[in-house]
Amino acid sequence: MSSRRAIQVTMALTAAALALRLYRLDDGMWLDEISTWIRFMGLRLTEIPSTYGSENQHFLFSLLARISMNVFGEHVWSFRLPAVLFGVASIWAMYLFGAEAAGRKEGVLSAALLTFSYHHIWFSQNARGYSGLLFWTLLTSWLLLKAFREGRTAVWLWYACAAGLGVYTHATMSFVLLSHTGIAAWLAWQNRMWRGPALGFGMGAGLTVLLHAPALPAIFTGLKNTVSVVEEWKSPLWTLLELLQGVKIGFTGAAVAVAALALFLAGLWSFWRERPVVLTLLAAPPLIGSVILLSMGHHIWPRFYYFAFGFGALIVIRGALLVPRAGMAMAIGIIAVSAASAPFAYGPKQDFGSAYELVRSSRQPGDVVATADLATWVFERYYKAGWVDVRSMADLDRVSAGAPRTWLVYTIDPVFRSQLPELYASVRREFRVVKVFPGTLRSGEVTVCLREGSR
Repeated sequence: MSSRRAIQVTMALTAAALALRLYRLDDGMWLDEISTWIRFMGLRLTEIPSTYGSENQHFLFSLLARISMNVFGEHVWSFRLPAVLFGVASIWAMYLFGAEAAGRKEGVLSAALLTFSYHHIWFSQNARGYSGLLFWTLLTSWLLLKAFREGRTAVWLWYACAAGLGVYTHATMSFVLLSHTGIAAWLAWQNRMWRGPALGFGMGAGLTVLLHAPALPAIFTGLKNTVSVVEEWKSPLWTLLELLQGVKIGFTGAAVAVAALALFLAGLWSFWRERPVVLTLLAAPPLIGSVILLSMGHHIWPRFYYFAFGFGALIVIRGALLVPRAGMAMAIGIIAVSAASAPFAYGPKQDFGSAYELVRSSRQPGDVVATADLATWVFERYYKAGWVDVRSMADLDRVSAGAPRTWLVYTIDPVFRSQLPELYASVRREFRVVKVFPGTLRSGEVTVCLREGSR
């Protein structure tokens, strides 16, 4: 494929990606988005760099979201707009990295796979730093290969800027940079090229520290106070099963997902034989990240691996192109099947709004409405509903004493069950489920329950 043709196709993919990610951008937010809105969007722009508070603070995203809302007003779509733009930019970054690592054809096809991917659309409409993280991962990986190929100081300076901004977007970018450090050290030793890597990594580290300096004390305090919510979420087996479930959704069924995994393994083998440095670049970051998260006893959520999504796309496309006499058809087929799952990305991520309207319209005089665990934060701080927070069955009985009916709203079943097991068991036993509102977030259903009369 010629360079001109590749650029034309990638430009068309970029336009399609923008349209797909702007569609229904105002749909309902999920818990982490709402938490970011409440914690950080009420701050002045100058206050955001020095405010940490929780792992929900993705600094660069928060700054860009605040700017977007200052310009366009306080809407869900304007809040999410920076994530959309990072997602669209990552299509170009995917092409650049894929072309550098494997060739223009692989670069264009990998960009196409991302463009129409359910997961890529979902994260590009998620008001968090993950689409930015993917963009910086692909961009720095491209710049690293390009810097060693060309040996130009300017490329190393661009690498330093991208690395620093990447960590400022999301801390898991450090997994990528740790793997880059090892790869760069090996290549520098082989090629006797030390000045450029030292400049790139030294300036990147300096920029990272400089950007985080205003919030470092709060970051260290926040990391020390991080606690596990659901023990199961620290299990690598749980994470693996969730990742496999994600592959199944992304390829609209188990059979196609198995075929995609087979192509993935074939692609890995091809890179191992032909470009082991690229394979290391692809595989090392998620492996390093897993080791670090396990050693910290941290939750291992599948979204922590989203930075490697572009790597996975390139490997699958590489595997598809290995199929004798039908490689291109196989690659296009994989893209088409993945595109069939794209509609599932649309809709409320968590449907708090419908739950709120149901209770508000169905509530009768004298009814008590309570919320439990994570739902309390949303309805108290975002909807300002004035509902009662309960943490035990004793709390619930006290606030509902004498009430003709008691409503209870909760979300994310595994967290409720883990955090408040006694209340969870009593609610399941004594309350009738009125309606469960699904969302596009896995296990993110919002449940509305009702108990007739006092206990």
